[in-house]
Amino acid sequence: MHEPAARRYALTLLALLAALAAYRVWAARAVGLELFPDEAYYFGWAQTLEWGYYSKPPMVAWIIHFATALCGNAEPCLRLGSYLLYPATAFVLFGVGQRLFDARTGFWIAVAFATLPMVAFGSWFMTTDAPLLFFWALALYFLIGALEQNRWRDWLALGLALGLGGLSKYSMVFFGLGALAYLAFSAEARRQLVNPRLYAAIALALAVFAPNLVWNMQHQFVSVEHTAEISHLGQDWMRPEELAKFLGAQFAVMGPLFFAALLHLALRHGFSLAADRRYALPLAFSAPVLAAFLALAFLARALPNWGAMAYVAGVVLVAAWWLREGRQRWLYAGIALNVAIGLGLYHYHALANLAGVELTRKTDPYARVSGWRALGEAAGRHLAAHPGARLLADDRKTMAALIYYVRPHPFDARMYNPGGVIGDHYALMSDVKDAPGGAFVFVSRSADPARLAREFAEVRPLGRIEIPLYPDFSLSAEVYLLRDFRGYAP
Repeated sequence: MHEPAARRYALTLLALLAALAAYRVWAARAVGLELFPDEAYYFGWAQTLEWGYYSKPPMVAWIIHFATALCGNAEPCLRLGSYLLYPATAFVLFGVGQRLFDARTGFWIAVAFATLPMVAFGSWFMTTDAPLLFFWALALYFLIGALEQNRWRDWLALGLALGLGGLSKYSMVFFGLGALAYLAFSAEARRQLVNPRLYAAIALALAVFAPNLVWNMQHQFVSVEHTAEISHLGQDWMRPEELAKFLGAQFAVMGPLFFAALLHLALRHGFSLAADRRYALPLAFSAPVLAAFLALAFLARALPNWGAMAYVAGVVLVAAWWLREGRQRWLYAGIALNVAIGLGLYHYHALANLAGVELTRKTDPYARVSGWRALGEAAGRHLAAHPGARLLADDRKTMAALIYYVRPHPFDARMYNPGGVIGDHYALMSDVKDAPGGAFVFVSRSADPARLAREFAEVRPLGRIEIPLYPDFSLSAEVYLLRDFRGYAP
């Protein structure tokens, strides 16, 4: 395609992505969207720059650290990375589509990705998926360039993208699975096995990732242990119900028409597509990755978003195939349906109100991000009434939310962990037993007053916080003033 036409597609896409990002920021503010507990958790991490944290590599905390340093600690600032990275990923996929096909195909690939339900929902929250998908797309882009032109700059950029992806989320390791699949599909790729530039890229990726590996070695590989725990590895193998749940959820993650098309292409046309180098690469980096998570769901457990990386290349495969097979109507219908899903997510409360539906905890998708601001304000009043007392909590979500929503932020908060299980970053780094002296304002949703009396020199109830949210649910917590921790009772 001629350069002026490609430039017009690029400029049109940039304008569209900027407008979409602005709309998403506005919609989040209109809803009054509170932090997801994990976001508040990462905000706490971001106060100290490390090479690793309890359950994740450091990239999400680094991004939050620099974003909040740039514009403050309000929710939109904390989520700035997400607001920017998803459009950036779409624009990188424009480049992927342009390199494999042409600018028009790249444009529609980018639009399709930007409107996927997982992107619509994910754009509202700063999680590890935002940088992971960006670096995954970037690695695909540079891999195509490296294979086509064998320039050092593409190989080294590939290695850097892989390393930074590993520092974003450990799922970046599945890029290697895609590479192995591509080796099986492509004689051209197999010829790279004797190319020293490939090994230079791998060495650079390992060097970039190495500091996180060292951090894990220094902390008993807690991240590996956490990953095994949340996937239920080693428990009740062969769980068809988990497979069915995960598979069904993917229609919502990628969108019904796009996911159905991806399955159709992989199962019905996989071998013929693998013979065409333009389709072989997106097929290799989508279908095997998805298959791996389907297997994990069957053998143990997989959360719905875990296979998100598969849809970076998956949307390239589906959108390009629809366009080049003259099935544009399916592409436009798939995008339109995904846009409708996104609008439904963003305006769920208004639509429910318009329909006269009374929301409950089970029917409100934003129930998990409701009430924390009010809880933090109430806890903050107790802390203000007891100068010098430190915040104390006994579960990760409550502690993370309070550290964010209590003002000023109580970064010296401690974790009460009578079970002794290292189940989160606070238990690893902020146990009350490591700083036992002084007063604490203890906010708990499951306190045991009798045990507290054995473990603290003074225990004084301060009352109960009750945040009514739905007819069937209130967010509540007991508050105590505690003094001088004496050690966990047997």
